[in-house]
This record gives sequence, C-alpha cells and structure tokens, in this order.
Amino acid sequence: MNLKKRDCGVKIKLKPLGAYYLSVHFDFYGNEISFEPSSAVGLQFGDFLCALYTLYRENGEGHSEWTPRKYHTENGTNHVIAVSTTIDWDNEGEIMTIEMTKHYEGGKINDLFFRITTDYGETYTEFSVNEKDFCYAVAKACTEVLKEYGFYGYRYSTEYDSFNLNHLIFIKAYALDCLEVREFKNTTNKHTSTGKTNFNKEIELLLFDM
Repeated sequence: MNLKKRDCGVKIKLKPLGAYYLSVHFDFYGNEISFEPSSAVGLQFGDFLCALYTLYRENGEGHSEWTPRKYHTENGTNHVIAVSTTIDWDNEGEIMTIEMTKHYEGGKINDLFFRITTDYGETYTEFSVNEKDFCYAVAKACTEVLKEYGFYGYRYSTEYDSFNLNHLIFIKAYALDCLEVREFKNTTNKHTSTGKTNFNKEIELLLFDM
C-alpha cells in the first residue's frame, strides 16, 4: 500500500496517568482543550473511537455499535442527511459532553461539527473541523499510545481502556485514503453473508507511523 504521512492541523495526545485517569489533549487548529476522563466512573478514549466510527457508513449501511446517536432528516421527510453521536466523560468532579455530527449531503459533507459542554451546561466551544484531519489525528493518537504502551500496557495503565481494532483500522484507512484494506475478497461461496479481508494489509496499516 502507498501510505503517506501528512501534516495535520488537528492534533490529539493521549497520556495514561494511572489510578484510572487518561489525559486527553485536543488541538483543533490552535484551539486547545484538555480533559482527564476517569475509568472509575465512566468512559475513555476507546469509547470515543467507537462513537466516531459510528458516524460512518460502509458497504451500504451504517456502523451501529454506538448509542446514543441521532439522525437528522430533511424537513417533513424521512430522508437522513446527517447523524450525531454523543459521549460523556467524567473525571470524578466534572463531566464533559462531546457531540459530533457528520453530514451525508450538502456543503458541510467534509466537516465534523463539535459541541463540547460541561455538566453545568456551559458551552466550552462549538466548531467544525475537516473530517479527514480529525480521523487522521485520532488514528495517530491511538497508534502512538499503543506503540509506547502496548495493548495490555495501555489497558493496564488506564484501568481499563482499550481500542476496538476494527474501529481503529477503519478510521486509519479512511484518514489515509486506503479503504481498499476494507475490501472483501474471496466471497464467492455458498455463505453469501461472509467476507474476507487482507490480514497482512490490515497489520501493515495498523503498524504505520503517522
């Protein structure tokens, strides 16, 4: 595969802190936001990755692993034009809610829209980012922290966050424009609902430094 690094205006840094905490630092084109979700009371970055993954469609249907999600329709119709997912992070003293929206149609299709609030309802910020930039930043953050800590080391150091590899491979493939790694091969058999992907390409993608 022809995988290429690129500069990205969105940056994310993950740092396990032990004792249930994970430091998450976002830099959205210079707009910086940090939070330390605790696994003792809630979710961490593995769930954030799942929520992001759920915004996308693949092979003619939507990913459905994460709830809640909200579908937005055209006025007076059932035609879906966008989908939103929401995740709550709790640091044992404050709750941060992150709502992400992806448009399927119209001029906003290349952007993700974010609304980040505290548990008091005070809006931290509301803005849009290029979706490829954001997926790149998420995949890069996950890759870097896994290469530093390892799968079990990361889980142990956050007590006990983890990344779904299928979610990570999709987000990384989408960010790097190599969705061919998700293509099904050798599916001409009587089990029409089965499909095989290229394991070697998936591992190559997973190991790629961004």
